[in-house]
Amino acid sequence: MNTKDTQTLTISHFQAIEARAHELRAEAFANMMRSLFRALFRAPRKVISCPSCARPLHG
Repeated sequence: MNTKDTQTLTISHFQAIEARAHELRAEAFANMMRSLFRALFRAPRKVISCPSCARPLHG
């Protein structure tokens, strides 16, 4: 069995890994912000459409 089965990483490999990690973090942050703002803008509509908040149909 060979004791050196792992490959050595070069600086370019590290830079590629860091760049990919940055892309994934940016994408995750964008998705989180998008869902947060979507929830904030939908909240008033959900409150208004709540049956207990609706105006009675009879006078």
